[in-house]
Amino acid sequence: MMEYIDIESLNPAEYNPRLLTPEAQENLKKSITELGIIKPIIIRRSDKRIMAGHQRTKTMKLLGYTHVPAFVLDGVNSTDEVRFNQLHNYAECEVSEVQPDIRVSVPEGTEGFFMVPNKDIAVITKGGNNSRVVDLTKMILRYGQFANAVCNHEGKVIISTVYAKAVKLMGMDLLVYVLPGGKEELALSYFSKEYGVFEYSHLERKTYIQSFAQKARLREKNGVPSSRSHSTLYERLVLPFITKDMHVLDFGAGQKDYATRLKKDGYLIDAIEFFHRKDGADVIDEKEIRQDCADVCRTLSEYGLYDVVVCDSVLNSVNSLDDERNVLLSLSALCKPGGMIFWSGIPLLFAQKASERKETHDYRSKALFLDADNFTANFRFGEWYFQHYHSTADVCRLTEELIGSDFRIYEKGIEVDKSRELRGSSFQVSVMNERRAEHDVYAEALRYEFNLPLPNNRRWDLDKEILPVFEKL
Repeated sequence: MMEYIDIESLNPAEYNPRLLTPEAQENLKKSITELGIIKPIIIRRSDKRIMAGHQRTKTMKLLGYTHVPAFVLDGVNSTDEVRFNQLHNYAECEVSEVQPDIRVSVPEGTEGFFMVPNKDIAVITKGGNNSRVVDLTKMILRYGQFANAVCNHEGKVIISTVYAKAVKLMGMDLLVYVLPGGKEELALSYFSKEYGVFEYSHLERKTYIQSFAQKARLREKNGVPSSRSHSTLYERLVLPFITKDMHVLDFGAGQKDYATRLKKDGYLIDAIEFFHRKDGADVIDEKEIRQDCADVCRTLSEYGLYDVVVCDSVLNSVNSLDDERNVLLSLSALCKPGGMIFWSGIPLLFAQKASERKETHDYRSKALFLDADNFTANFRFGEWYFQHYHSTADVCRLTEELIGSDFRIYEKGIEVDKSRELRGSSFQVSVMNERRAEHDVYAEALRYEFNLPLPNNRRWDLDKEILPVFEKL
């Protein structure tokens, strides 16, 4: 639970989980000056490391505070800390129209921190954000309570209502900060402001972990093909376009489901996926991948650049802007001038809306925490992997800059205006390859993509295979 800790004993994390503008920093200073510390920071007991509240602590120090209210938690390791920081910042700053209506009973005249018995917490309306309730519940079960709610003097919770709802449903008592009369609008004003964005530069990027983001395609359930495993890019754009005399490359092919089927049907298609896993195992199939690279090199040597290059759901699983650029440049490098490139991804707007799903049984429901470049970090099997989302402006800029200006954008395979913000579950792009980059730029992108890192501090050396072939084209 909450304790008061000597501010000089606290150890900031070596990274800055949130980046604040000077304006946001000034708003934080005003908030603390006018309201006091109504939201404690969070520290790890073992080393008094700050896990959430770095900027608040810095501001309190500037204001002359010697002791700060803090939730002190046990057993939080450095990896868990990032996810914890994501959820804690949400629990603090969430003020929205879909929040539940929570009322608590507090004695008349109460101000400051007060522990409300569970029986005195009432959920008037459930609100939305149930996926966040699930996430917060998991964190509370693992680490204990790590936040408080803020209510007005009448007992209406106005800040951290979703956290209050989670605590109520778990049968726990709730720590609230009761505002003095007349301070409600001021508190809402400050907590509705933007206090920075998430920042993930301190997390190690293990590119091969990105295979966790691969989509299973052409799968069946009880013998019936699953519609959710079909690729809109392939079904609506690629399959109607390609013919059996075209040479096609699926770049970043995942488990190669479509390429395998098309090859059986007599299409001239190669597929390369640098983290293709063996069937039924999370083990990279290095032997098969080397053979796939050899097939690509043979096609290039015998027939030249590909007529069509497909890149399905790869750009949303890159882990940096450099990765994204190198993928798109590689598509253009391997496609002949005037050839067609098809690529797809997940719209930013859809990802943001998916984060607010109301149905907690929907397995896609999860809280989304974006950094300044619209990446979010996700934790799975003890490792962090990243997802990247695109606005319509992003799609247009990347396509025109790196591939060509003659392109179309689609949702569900239906062309949409380039001025409209994408909002479906995926977008698709078809673009004529204009090969806008210099030869050396293409070569560098291929060197990067064909020499990606592998587990155990190894790297692919497939650039030694592809580059000599590419230099002759």
